[in-house]
Amino acid sequence: MKILYLAPDSVPAPKGASVRIERTVATLRALGHEVDLFTPAAGATGPGNFLERMLRFRGAAGAWLAGRRGDLVQFRSIWEGVAAIRWARRTGAPAVFEVHGLPSVELPYHFPALAREERLVAKIIAEERAVIAASDRFVAPSRTTARFLQRLGAPAEAVAVIPNAVDGALFSPGGASDAAGGLADEPPRRIVYVGTLAPWQGLATLCEALALLRGAGAFELHVVGPAKGTWTRGLRQLVARLRLRPVVHVSGPMAQRDLVPVLRAAHVCVAPLPADARNQLQGCCPIKLLEYMAAGRPILSTRVAPVEEILEHGATGHLVAPGSASALAAGLTWMAEHPDEREALGRRARATALAGWGPEAFEGRTRELLAPLVAARRAAVL
Repeated sequence: MKILYLAPDSVPAPKGASVRIERTVATLRALGHEVDLFTPAAGATGPGNFLERMLRFRGAAGAWLAGRRGDLVQFRSIWEGVAAIRWARRTGAPAVFEVHGLPSVELPYHFPALAREERLVAKIIAEERAVIAASDRFVAPSRTTARFLQRLGAPAEAVAVIPNAVDGALFSPGGASDAAGGLADEPPRRIVYVGTLAPWQGLATLCEALALLRGAGAFELHVVGPAKGTWTRGLRQLVARLRLRPVVHVSGPMAQRDLVPVLRAAHVCVAPLPADARNQLQGCCPIKLLEYMAAGRPILSTRVAPVEEILEHGATGHLVAPGSASALAAGLTWMAEHPDEREALGRRARATALAGWGPEAFEGRTRELLAPLVAARRAAVL
């Protein structure tokens, strides 16, 4: 089967969306399908604001699809989705909407003033509903996202939950033989956070937790993510205001292979997600959690629905109340005071990642999604 796959994120790139796109395309090809991929060129932004760039990308997607043949179209956002749905209706091919984030949920974090543009928000929501109504199948990265889609009108039987996956061989704990992975269990203990600096990641609350622990000299935070932009400036201003400059270090994003030694050097890996609309309602599958798990490192995260789909408190992670600096501070203190239990969390997390979150599971779920579509296509050809 020939699959046309469109996405608004460039590949290759270190961000989670790009990693997921590459895995999806590789998996589709491994299953024997021909895949044509359309994404923006790396580093291409062009003039105009975000909406103007996305509408320009939509036009480019429509032009790319215009003379192209395929048996199925799969897309990740409404921006290219409108063009993909038009192509699917014209050709009679099924359309698969892979939903990781809807702009009505995520754009207000990027552009707070958007909330005042009621007509524009209403138009975006209308487009989302139209694309959902016209899609034949859906891919959700979590059960939380699947429930969200169903509330928006997607039939339950049409939604396949295909979480992210992690390469356990790449993200290995390394060759250290002692329980702490070769790390000295003494302050300052190294906290590692990987990912964007978006408000829905909870980094501000984590910094406030570090401020509560100031004076003990117990921790230093290493942030592996974008080192420029509005969110980065906001983080640096917060760090300065909380007088945390000596213990908070921000580096640029890293390719997965370069990230491995950084995780191996972490006493604790963190994902302090708040219980906001993006996480608790729309849902997600944080690839950082799977990478932390596969690396065998102890994880401190929060009790939000998508996290609890991946981690079990006291077994594979230490989970605390979301949005609470004092809860995160207490979690970090627990990690410092219980080194053996902390390392046991990391070992069990790796075993869980290898058992249920590897490429094989991703391939199996993708095969299951496509099986009826492949059968229908073969029947149509015969």
